[in-house]
Amino acid sequence: MNQEQDCDFCGEPVGDSPVQHGHRLYCSEACAFEAQRPADCGGRTDSTMGSSTVEKDAPKPGNGS
Repeated sequence: MNQEQDCDFCGEPVGDSPVQHGHRLYCSEACAFEAQRPADCGGRTDSTMGSSTVEKDAPKPGNGS
């Protein structure tokens, strides 16, 4: 079945037990899972850190400045 096909995610040969998801063929469940995940600019979407926002305090009235 595999006829020396390559994994649609990593490019390695699929071997004797390929995993098929839709029209795509993968060498392992791990590649099939990773291929289904969307990726952000860093390559991952599972990061839990949000972006930091720093705001300057407004000057206090009557400070004499």
